[in-house]
Order: sequence, then structure tokens, then C-alpha cells
Amino acid sequence: MDEEAKKIKALEKKIAKLRDLVYIDELTRIFNRRGFLNATEKVLSAMKKEGFRKRRKFFISDISAIFFDIDDFKKINDKYQHDAGDVVLRVVATKTNENTRKSDIVGRWGGEEFVVVLLGANKKNAERVADKIRKDIEDATVSYKNKNIKITASFGVAEFDSEADTLSKFIARADKAMYK
Repeated sequence: MDEEAKKIKALEKKIAKLRDLVYIDELTRIFNRRGFLNATEKVLSAMKKEGFRKRRKFFISDISAIFFDIDDFKKINDKYQHDAGDVVLRVVATKTNENTRKSDIVGRWGGEEFVVVLLGANKKNAERVADKIRKDIEDATVSYKNKNIKITASFGVAEFDSEADTLSKFIARADKAMYK
């Protein structure tokens, strides 16, 4: 490898590292809010382009979002300290990844809130995925300093309406559904 190629390779590594800093949540290793919005917007933009349908043998017509947060997370931090809260966040991210596909977009919205966009999933399918994630989170044993921390989470699901929704409206509807 010549000197120029080595410099290019080193720059590519630095760019990848910077991209991670911008788009990946350092604690959970899933998308942060910015990364999630960027990835989801790219998918929605591609779907709206006329040529997208013609280039694909199939078309993803259904997209759904799952919005959830960890119940009583402040109490976990208050009772067990913030390091325990960090462990809980990592476990929740892992359980979410285990129950979604590589094609789905998983992100930490902020604090103890998470969001998932499921490509090719209608609301009913998304509700099943949300229920699987919920059960896995509840069944998880989170141990911190010889104490077991029980976790539960509240979920909301919304299906994307390509005629009326923007990305922000779509996520807001899933967030609102979580409170019902």
C-alpha cells in the first residue's frame, strides 16, 4: 500500500469515528436522536421518490413506529445511583436490538426514551414486536452491586400515513399513544 493510500485509509477511519460521535449514543451503542432522525428521514425520502418504486421488485408500503420509555427510571437512579441507570439503559437497548431486524431503525430518543421504526410492518405487527420487547425487558434481570433491579416500560405504536405524516408527526403520534 503506497503512502497516499495509507493516508486515505487513516482519514476514512477518522471520518467513521466522527460519524459515530455524531450519530451513535455512546452509552447504548444505538442511534442517538440525531442519528435516528437522519436514518429514518433517508428511508422516508427514498420512498417518496418516484424512481424508488420502479427500481424495487417489491415496495415497502407499511412503516410503523414504537415509542417507549422505562417506567420510574428516576427512582432507579435515585435508589441505585446513575451507574445502575446506565446498566439499565444498556440492557434495554440490547433487548430492543434482540427483538428487531437489521433493517429496522433503533434509537435512544433521550433520557430513558427509545424509538424504533419498523420497515414493512403495519400497526398490528408493530404491536406484536412492542409486546415482545416489553416482555423481554420485564423478564430481564439487571444486577447491580448484588441487587436485582426490576424494569418495566410503557409503549406506544403508530403507523406511518404517507399522505398526512411528516417524520415529526409520525413519532409524536407514537409518543402520544404511549400515554394511552
